[in-house]
Amino acid sequence: MNKLIKNSELIKRALFVAFSVVLILISIVYFSLSFSLYDDGRGTDISFDQDAVVLFVCSVALCVYSVCNLLALKNNISTKNVYYSSFGVIGVLLFCYPLGVFFKELSKALASGEAFDYSSYQDYLYLGLLGLILVLYLIFSYISDKKNK
Repeated sequence: MNKLIKNSELIKRALFVAFSVVLILISIVYFSLSFSLYDDGRGTDISFDQDAVVLFVCSVALCVYSVCNLLALKNNISTKNVYYSSFGVIGVLLFCYPLGVFFKELSKALASGEAFDYSSYQDYLYLGLLGLILVLYLIFSYISDKKNK
């Protein structure tokens, strides 16, 4: 039991690495299942789900942070810069991409005069707002850290 308590921080960080690697694998599978290649008569067209690419980039940023965090435990160094960089990338992607999808579909509906199907795109709006909150949190956290130094 003492070994478990003594190594709990190492176990916690290793589980975070495992979680991020599993998330990368899920995003790769999701991307490969959505990938299609076809000839439309004018040339070859490649299509895939862009959500999977965003999930992959966020997963890689999370994996970079978790691996650096694990190595920092061993070397006893600070991970503040990696934290702000990784979660900054995740926050900006979660802020810009979903809101872009939501407002693009809204503008298409308004331009064509059709009714906007809000229920199909509300998840993008909510995820974008959560990304905005994450970006704002990171900005104020960074300012607070710089002020305390």
